[in-house]
Amino acid sequence: MKKFAPIAAVTVLALFVSCGGKNYFEMIKEPEKIFYQGKYKQAARMLLGQVNKSGINQLIFQMECGYMLHAGGDYKNSNKVLLKAGKIAKVIPTSVTKQVKSLLTNESKSNYKGEDFEKVLIHMYLGINFLQLKKYDEARVEFKKVNEELTKIKSEGKARYKQNLMAKYLTAVAYEIIGEKENDEDDLEYAYKEYEQIHTLAPGLKPVHTDLQRLAKRLKYADDYGKWTRKFGRKYLGNKDSGEIVLIFQSGKSAIKKSRGKLMSDRGMNVAIHVSLNSISMKQGVTAAAVLVALKTAHNPIPRYVSRTDRVRSVRMKINNRIYRSYMLEDISSTAVQNLKDDYKKLKQKVAASIVVKAVASIAAGIAAKQIAKAAGAGGFSGLIGTLAGAGTGAALFSSMGPDLRCWHTLPAKLHMARATLRPGKYKVTLEFVGYNGTILDKTTYPVTVEKGKKVFLNERSLY
Repeated sequence: MKKFAPIAAVTVLALFVSCGGKNYFEMIKEPEKIFYQGKYKQAARMLLGQVNKSGINQLIFQMECGYMLHAGGDYKNSNKVLLKAGKIAKVIPTSVTKQVKSLLTNESKSNYKGEDFEKVLIHMYLGINFLQLKKYDEARVEFKKVNEELTKIKSEGKARYKQNLMAKYLTAVAYEIIGEKENDEDDLEYAYKEYEQIHTLAPGLKPVHTDLQRLAKRLKYADDYGKWTRKFGRKYLGNKDSGEIVLIFQSGKSAIKKSRGKLMSDRGMNVAIHVSLNSISMKQGVTAAAVLVALKTAHNPIPRYVSRTDRVRSVRMKINNRIYRSYMLEDISSTAVQNLKDDYKKLKQKVAASIVVKAVASIAAGIAAKQIAKAAGAGGFSGLIGTLAGAGTGAALFSSMGPDLRCWHTLPAKLHMARATLRPGKYKVTLEFVGYNGTILDKTTYPVTVEKGKKVFLNERSLY
């Protein structure tokens, strides 16, 4: 008795067999729940076992654990974890062809590489940690890396990435601190130029008005000081003895990835599939109708970001009955949503074309199997064999093809900053979290000591 060997079917099937791996979502579920109860360090401890363990999810666990430690105020250990993540998460240009190929083989079965904006934020949080640890040189290095990573991303033609204002602002702050500490006018000049650029990017950002006046006066730029005083309508009231409170406020929950659902249910992808079908040369016996039937159960391999809660519009920092309000400098959630929208526009047609090619190949494999079986003497069974082979290869393809929904879950939705120039002394600082309807959602109070000519950094996070 002859054995049937539908070679084409076996070949196509082999292309889509993917390796197994640990399920990130099962492993992050409980730590994330604990994190959003405000038990930051406890949540981090639950992930420590995965941080040094190589595997497909090592980077994402490092990012999650590093941020949890940051939120818990353990800046030293947060840096130990995030520095490792920074080495893994290099922004390496990826061709569109490689992106498409990875999407069609279910990237959740491969090493997590991180979204570009996530890689940038690793250095962002390293810089903030170093500021809190009063390691200003190291902070300056990390904030400059943010700009370097953004430059790499832009070199790929991704102009949608705007300047990270929070990183730029904190870069200026770090340079100013070092310049004052070492009496280095070059560093002070660098900080001044950064503040000028920030003002150009965000003219309504009032704290930078004070920064420009302060440094213009400190650097003895009389013309500039006069220009800023006329423009802003007030003089700088601080002096060389003044200190400052800098509040970094992180609000809400950032957007996370969700599935777009069935491939053909998405209007844009549906159109792209039909365009690809009309432009491809069909193999013998394959029809457009057969391809569409094969794609009915397929899921869209490109995910989308969906926003979560962010109920705090701003923070009021109350000191001695004076109010200093926060300004939003970075919208992480909107950046995530928009970036993936842009990626979808870029990848949609290429993904559709690849899917159609592979669907045609799976159907052709079934037809070939039928012909091989018939030639081998299978008789009436040849049609069944062809059908099973085609269905098998199609099922293997579309069961492995799905969106990679891994992403940095514990990030905040937005980053805000508030600044207060004060004389040296002890203060009671009250933070009032203001909702979008103007009501105070919550408040907290800190005792803060401001030293002569120094900056104090406060780091606060809301979880709703």
